[in-house]
Amino acid sequence: MDDDIEALRTEVRHLIAMNAAAYVAITSLVATHPEPRQFHLHLVSALEGVLASERLARWTEEQKEIVRRVVETFQGVRPADPIDPLAGVGGRGPA
Repeated sequence: MDDDIEALRTEVRHLIAMNAAAYVAITSLVATHPEPRQFHLHLVSALEGVLASERLARWTEEQKEIVRRVVETFQGVRPADPIDPLAGVGGRGPA
């Protein structure tokens, strides 16, 4: 029994870590999307479609609210400024 509980705790820790990694990756994708306005419109449409789907019909209201809050968090991500990958190299030119 103790082994089962510890295995579940380990799995929950792994799921939390994976969720954090996914959040970072998705936030970066949202911030650098070439068409932020289109992305946000699609996000709203997709959210409503998923929440009304048969797939989530048996989910609790709490679970559905979590989905809504997470997606709304991504809607708040603003476009990132372009990054110059060579900016850190300074004024060095070819030798």
